[in-house]
Amino acid sequence: MSAFKNDRALSSLAVNEFLLSFQGGVPGSSLLGSYYKEKALDSLRKEKNQSERYPNGLPEISIGGYVTPYLNEDVYAGVYQELSQLESLHSPYFAFFHLFSPHLPYNPRKEYLRLFRDGYAPPAKPVHPLSTKLSENFLLSRRAIYDRQVAQVDEEFGRLIGTLDKIGALANSYLIFTSDHGELFERGYAGHGFPLLYESVLHIPLLIHAPGQAVREDVYPSTSNADILPTLLRIAGRETPSEIDGVVLPSFGGTADPDRPIFSVYGMDNSAFGPLKKGVAALRKGAYKLIAYLGYKNFDQVFELYNLVDDPDELIDLSNKELGIFTKLKQEFYFHLENANKSFVKK
Repeated sequence: MSAFKNDRALSSLAVNEFLLSFQGGVPGSSLLGSYYKEKALDSLRKEKNQSERYPNGLPEISIGGYVTPYLNEDVYAGVYQELSQLESLHSPYFAFFHLFSPHLPYNPRKEYLRLFRDGYAPPAKPVHPLSTKLSENFLLSRRAIYDRQVAQVDEEFGRLIGTLDKIGALANSYLIFTSDHGELFERGYAGHGFPLLYESVLHIPLLIHAPGQAVREDVYPSTSNADILPTLLRIAGRETPSEIDGVVLPSFGGTADPDRPIFSVYGMDNSAFGPLKKGVAALRKGAYKLIAYLGYKNFDQVFELYNLVDDPDELIDLSNKELGIFTKLKQEFYFHLENANKSFVKK
């Protein structure tokens, strides 16, 4: 009973009678009792080991209302195992993996907790009227632990890439890595899924590795996750149906369009079967980004305009300074909003 050093005999009795009294569903089993006790103690040892590796607790995911802990290293090992099995079939395949982390709760492994203690602080930004008014110190602490979780995921993903390269999987496969959103730790709010559409939430990675690619290529035009499906169809030699949003990405047969509008919308306060009346929309076109707030009490028909090339931190609102661009983007926004709401208008 190495886990209970002060009184081994009494602790053994207590474990048998109370902690492990279930005996695997076989009361008082002399045959299976020791087996179930050892199995339970092994589980306790693993939990103790994990608690040492994850002093802030394990990463967790909510599935069907139940919270389930997981380990990123096990998740990526599972991805590699699945892909290696698919590779062994020596036939074309398509695999999609939704990797939950990094996500709340941010619980990186012990060695990552020492990262980013360099005193860095992002530029101070005003508290947004629609935010939850969280303090700057709290936001900085959340941002730091989130960055540490990202660092662990980054290392696990890098290890996955290395092992896939060793088995030759990258020589004959397209690998696409992206995200559905970022996280915000500024302006009085932490997280996502909230009516604040700043770049920390919207600017996500999109990395594509072509078969046998050995040279990096940076592509700068604004794109959208909606472009991934048309690009995959092009790679597979298929046509893109007209009802599918998005275009083929540059470098894969698509043409970069600097005047293409890219939209992001927060509209959770609206019915899926009605027009968009309350919400936030971001319109990105070239260097400029317009943010529109609709339907909020004391914050209706409010707009912000930023030049993301000159001001990537979105610190300078240009809506009262560059009136020509502001008016043009505002008119374009209302044009697209009206078209989107047409199908809900009763005739």
